[in-house]
Amino acid sequence: MGRKNLSDAMKNRLLEKNAYACCVCKQFGVGLNFHHLDGDSSNTVDENIAVLCVQEHDAHHRPNQYTASKHLDLSVDKLTKYKLDWESFVSECKKDSPNVLATINVYGAIDNIVGMKIVFQWTNGKIAFERTYQLLDKPMDAWIDMALEEVLRLGKNIKVALIDEPLPIEYCEIHRNSISRTIDECVAIMLTNDDWEDEALATIYLNPLQPSFALTIFYKSKEPIYSVFAHKCGNSLHLLDYKKEERLHWSKRSSKSTQVTNLINDLLSKWHIKKIIIGTGDDNNPTIINNLVLPEIWEC
Repeated sequence: MGRKNLSDAMKNRLLEKNAYACCVCKQFGVGLNFHHLDGDSSNTVDENIAVLCVQEHDAHHRPNQYTASKHLDLSVDKLTKYKLDWESFVSECKKDSPNVLATINVYGAIDNIVGMKIVFQWTNGKIAFERTYQLLDKPMDAWIDMALEEVLRLGKNIKVALIDEPLPIEYCEIHRNSISRTIDECVAIMLTNDDWEDEALATIYLNPLQPSFALTIFYKSKEPIYSVFAHKCGNSLHLLDYKKEERLHWSKRSSKSTQVTNLINDLLSKWHIKKIIIGTGDDNNPTIINNLVLPEIWEC
């Protein structure tokens, strides 16, 4: 069969599905081609068309000319995955409560900011794509405006999270690219759900026999999304949660019970928890209590 050209309606539909950007490099405002994935120019259906910028389209057809390309594999299978992943992300961005975040990373020191990166991620931490802004490109006061324009271009309901301190520039040893910071899945769930404060629940178990406690956070599920266990360990409080372990040294200014109570309240505040269940006694069948009062064993 002969070549079947795309209709204007189909072109517009595919461009909208791809946010008017290349599904490989995510650049927009550049020349875009409509590529038939299976090489059959008569098979002109949405599922067989990838939106590619001129460079990526050329890199696919002439791979030997792009030995230094940032994309070493632009096979049919790889292009198909780029298309599906990107169109899925763009579709999610347009939802009323999208499961994606735009995370802003600033690099350097407080008195010497050298660059900024906006990282678009799924709530599970997987990066969809990122943009980098540097002083050589635009003045610093333009970076935020450019980043927010990028967010609004994809979806007006995307939440924006800011890493609250400048980061050192680190590079992946394999790819030699700068490493991006993302918001981990637990925090991302909290940030992207408007009903978080109504649906989130914290349970606190106070061990009456040993100076220890466990705090667990749930959201619309029997499966916890965050948990931390802490116990008195010599001259420090030993904490373990889902991603780190640390020891906090006791202050002489207040009792250990007060310090632990303040820590728990800080965690509840950080996670914006309103619904709390506190239990003690048998950990398999705890007794519910109304107030966060630690047993005297913490002072021993």
